[in-house]
Amino acid sequence: MRNSLVAASAACALAAPALAVETSNFNLATTGDLVALCSAQPDEPLYGQALQFCYGYMAGMAQFHRALVQADEIQPQACPQHEVTREALVQVFLGWARGKPGAMDELPADSVKRAAVAAWPCGG
Repeated sequence: MRNSLVAASAACALAAPALAVETSNFNLATTGDLVALCSAQPDEPLYGQALQFCYGYMAGMAQFHRALVQADEIQPQACPQHEVTREALVQVFLGWARGKPGAMDELPADSVKRAAVAAWPCGG
């Protein structure tokens, strides 16, 4: 499992701007905070905590979306054709963030949604 986390982190780091993890990033006030956490490198002191926080946030976003859709509270915002792992969502998010430097001060949930919608648009 550790090797897969290292590989996932390395892949993510190539897809997004490099931001060193700081303890303030865990407040998750901005998209830049989430980018820093999700692109943490194994040699950083907060690497393990940052990566697990990132994965937990992504899993929570996906589960919340799923719950709202199943309760008919919202229409699906993103429509992947297959089950998306949290690692895949992280890679999509970081790839999206790389192309949107102006989004670093936005709310992280908005940016994750925008990245998912861009990657997996719903037909209709």
